[in-house]
Amino acid sequence: MTPDTTNPDTTNPGATDPDATDPDATDLDPTDLDPTDLDAPRTRQWLAAREAELETYLARPDVRPLRARAERALTAAVGRGALGAPQVRGRWIFTADRLPGAEHRVVVRRSTTGGHVQEHLTRVVLDPSRHTQDGTQDGAPAAVDWFHPSPDGSLLAFGLSHSGSEQSLASVLDLRTGQVLPDRLTGVRHASLAWLPGGDGFYYSHYPGNRHYGREIRLHLLGTPQHEDPLTWAACDPDGLDWPDVELSPDGRLLLVHVSAGWSGTEAHLLDPRTGERTPLVAAADGKSRLHFTESGAVIGVTSVGAPCGQVVRADPGRGWQVLVPESDLVLDDVSVSDDTLFVTGERDMSSHIGFLDLRADQPMRLAPLPGPGHVAALLPTPGQSVMRNRVVRHLSPTTAVFSWSTPARSPYLAAWDVTRGRVYDLAAWERDEPPITVRRSHAGAGDGREIPMLVLEPPDVPPGTPLPTLLHAYGGFGLSSTAAYSELARAWVDLGHRYVIAGIRGGRERGDAWHREGIGPGRQRVFDDLYDVAGALIAGGACDPGTLALWGSSNGGLLACAAVVQRPSLFAAVHAAVPMTDMLTYHRHSIARLWMSDFGDPDDPADREWIAAYSPLHNVPERARFPAVLVTTGLHDSRVHPMHAIAFVRALRAARAEPDRPILLGTDRDGGHGVDKPSGRYVHERATAFALFLDAFDRHRRTRT
Repeated sequence: MTPDTTNPDTTNPGATDPDATDPDATDLDPTDLDPTDLDAPRTRQWLAAREAELETYLARPDVRPLRARAERALTAAVGRGALGAPQVRGRWIFTADRLPGAEHRVVVRRSTTGGHVQEHLTRVVLDPSRHTQDGTQDGAPAAVDWFHPSPDGSLLAFGLSHSGSEQSLASVLDLRTGQVLPDRLTGVRHASLAWLPGGDGFYYSHYPGNRHYGREIRLHLLGTPQHEDPLTWAACDPDGLDWPDVELSPDGRLLLVHVSAGWSGTEAHLLDPRTGERTPLVAAADGKSRLHFTESGAVIGVTSVGAPCGQVVRADPGRGWQVLVPESDLVLDDVSVSDDTLFVTGERDMSSHIGFLDLRADQPMRLAPLPGPGHVAALLPTPGQSVMRNRVVRHLSPTTAVFSWSTPARSPYLAAWDVTRGRVYDLAAWERDEPPITVRRSHAGAGDGREIPMLVLEPPDVPPGTPLPTLLHAYGGFGLSSTAAYSELARAWVDLGHRYVIAGIRGGRERGDAWHREGIGPGRQRVFDDLYDVAGALIAGGACDPGTLALWGSSNGGLLACAAVVQRPSLFAAVHAAVPMTDMLTYHRHSIARLWMSDFGDPDDPADREWIAAYSPLHNVPERARFPAVLVTTGLHDSRVHPMHAIAFVRALRAARAEPDRPILLGTDRDGGHGVDKPSGRYVHERATAFALFLDAFDRHRRTRT
């Protein structure tokens, strides 16, 4: 968080603006500051003053040892490394891994024979530290945004970006020679890509002119300039919110195009690229679908249309759907399919499950519980509370699946499930024996009578209900579930001897589509109320009190955290909001934010604006309030959530606080974005700062009580 010394306007901000060196200056939060203009001298000077203020806080003799202790725990948790979700091409498994102690993820290719990794054929094939964003080697480091191997695993299409911007430039790496091909593609943020069977080109999603909306599908043949790429699937509207992605049948004749409009519904179409003929498989409906081709071109997948927890179907344009797995209480996510077998992924109780089905059976198969803890019929016996990375499972053979698996105690590793032999085994892992963590399933009663699922992570041998400093985390949006996945932050917090709680509040999909729908639109306040109900249950149960309870959330979870600061300022001792949204009356005017209106509402619609204004944190800051200690962090290159949200909120809190000595801090990552593949050193720095704030607030509470 050092000032930009390459810009003469910020080299010595104190020389022109007293705010930059005097955090207590009377015009510290000027009303003429425009938080949307990050290049304005006044904004840069104000940000420099906040950086100086944060550094002054961290240098305090009572805070410095707290931060040092937190940094050691976080460094150990991050340093364990992690293996990413697998992509399988023939005998090759590709993953994006963070090697132990490394700053960035790299792409690793592993060879398998007989269901086992051949270690001598395992190698890093793409290291962003050896590539610039334009794909050439030995330049300034970038980050891997996405990658897609060709069908035989000999070519790798990948996107790199700088400073966490996620504004990818695509290149193609020939893994046989190690050379980057001349092809360069722009407008490929969050790219979906499907290789041609022969590996001589691919279909890909594209934003013309790097615009934020109007995503389309084009065909690129290797060796041709991008401006010659023919349009395959046009955007309905250049400013439209439709989000198409693409999959190609194994014979290369048909495209499967999913089109998401918002976060609640997905269309699916078959497209013949030669004729342009479209055949709808899933019409516009209230439900999510994810379908895939088998080897022979059949289409099988998961849909929640008419089944809020999901069902597995075979989609036939001539005969409709054939249900292969009916809906149950297992919330289904996705499948890996072949002509004869499929593996299905789902979740229950905030943990992942993987099912196997033999498609040659005549009857639909129901995934029902089997006797024994942690077992589900035809499902992988789950090792306690555990989760699959990105909920991705892939076939290694007709009866063997590969996936990246983790627990709260163990960082992600590659595992395989051999159904025929009935065993699960490690394929690749950085560490196998990691210190234990106690994980308990629990729930809190919501104000409307529903039960909110929770996971409670504690040091070993701590009796339930023992008072401990507690950190609460929740997300509550976009149908994305909170799970028992390994979290460096949770691991470090528990290693410090504290309690970490994950709440599956509404807005997520922990209990299916209905759980998501109850927390969107006019029901948005229910998400915040669920959080307060969880916090209240922890306090009532004796786990902590408001003086030893902290909250953190990121992105949509950052909105949640900021809402808690203004709606219930006395409920938490300290709050960390990372890359949050706070100005919900103008959020849709910045970057890609109109894509979120299905959850947050449309501020330009008078009916929506009324209830949006009621929950927008920036517009509900109470005057002269006793706020908790607050840290808001942002990245100046964030292409998802504009930094203005963090800047405006911190400025408003500082102007309204009743206690000038209560920390209201802003952390700005000048070389960061939304946090995707943030360098591990900067991640540790940011989270250690948050831990120090939490522990300092707890100490202050303890001192006032004694």
